[in-house]
Amino acid sequence: MDFTANHYAQLLGLQSPWKVTSVDLDVGVLRVDIHVNYESGSGFCPECGKACKLYDQSAKRSWRHLDTMQFATHLHSQSPRIKCEEHGVKTISLPWAAKHSGFTLLFEAFAIRVLQASRSTQAAGDLLGINWHHIQTIMERAVQRGLARREPEEVAWIGMDEKSFRSGHNYISLINDLENSRVLEVVEGREGNAASELITSGLDEKQREMVCGVCIDMSAPYINAIQEHFPHADIVHDKFHISQHLGNAVDKTRRIEHAKLQKQGDESLTKTKYLWLKGMEHLSDEALSRIKELGRCELEVSKAWYLKELFKHFWNRRDKMYAQRYFEYWEKKVATSGVEEMKKVARMLRKHLANILTYFDSYITNAFSEGINSKIQAIKANARGFRNFKNYRTRILFFCGKLSLAP
Repeated sequence: MDFTANHYAQLLGLQSPWKVTSVDLDVGVLRVDIHVNYESGSGFCPECGKACKLYDQSAKRSWRHLDTMQFATHLHSQSPRIKCEEHGVKTISLPWAAKHSGFTLLFEAFAIRVLQASRSTQAAGDLLGINWHHIQTIMERAVQRGLARREPEEVAWIGMDEKSFRSGHNYISLINDLENSRVLEVVEGREGNAASELITSGLDEKQREMVCGVCIDMSAPYINAIQEHFPHADIVHDKFHISQHLGNAVDKTRRIEHAKLQKQGDESLTKTKYLWLKGMEHLSDEALSRIKELGRCELEVSKAWYLKELFKHFWNRRDKMYAQRYFEYWEKKVATSGVEEMKKVARMLRKHLANILTYFDSYITNAFSEGINSKIQAIKANARGFRNFKNYRTRILFFCGKLSLAP
């Protein structure tokens, strides 16, 4: 037994006054239990580091450790407590586990790697032999560590975006570091104080002063919060959101016109929804021919699609001045087209034109944020949705925050 105990003590990296006293092997249930004692009358205060006399030992606890071959391994020990003159009775730090954890440090580190490499958290739990609650606890502790270790370095370009949470009009807001492709913070909601809370919790005051540009949609709460908290930052309205508005205008025009044509017995626009939502560069030769054929019928949706495609050239202008001239040219085309849905978008873009033109100062977009949205959607799908915002935030920061997670 002395050889076995010494063997496991070496594997665990335990040194005096910690000692492995016994190892129990149960072949029937494939389990190893390692029992450890603290054999000293003193210890160090976890607050100040001073050597103090041993006060007592708490009740025996267990920690899940890495498997020994195919055997689930558990560590058992009492936690010694010392009495410090300055801080009172304190539990000394354990060499194998962090405070309040039911897992050893090595198991947590391995579990984090498995979670990051697995298709889903359920698959990771099956591999590790732990349940959903254990997984969530490990991830929460990892995110807390990662956020505590995050250095307050300069963040020049950021993006703010929203993502659906539960069914209905429930949303979360995210703030992203566009240069380093990481999520900085997540808060619940998108209205009222949510944007301000997102900014102040994601970046400290000094960092906020160093931000050069913020890429957002045309949300009023975001605009107000940026003007309040980022004194030196340009607001850049995201080109992908603008493209989305244009695409929605085309689709709404199609739906209205299709309903009118159907009343007249005309099925010209039947099954053409996705045809109009694609850009010219993504159309097959057959689809492009169909677009041209319908265009000869002077349909409203054809005009709307043409105006959507025409606006793409706005982003290729070489500077603000040329971009503004091109916008004015496009705006006149919209005005003479008679397409009401496009006129609405043109009016909205005119209202926000100053912050659309700032794109030509920084050339930032929310492309990373759009990619993150896809990843978050996969996280939500794997979890089969979230009822609890705290758990949702933990998963996003665990997988998308680029945090230092290991214990």
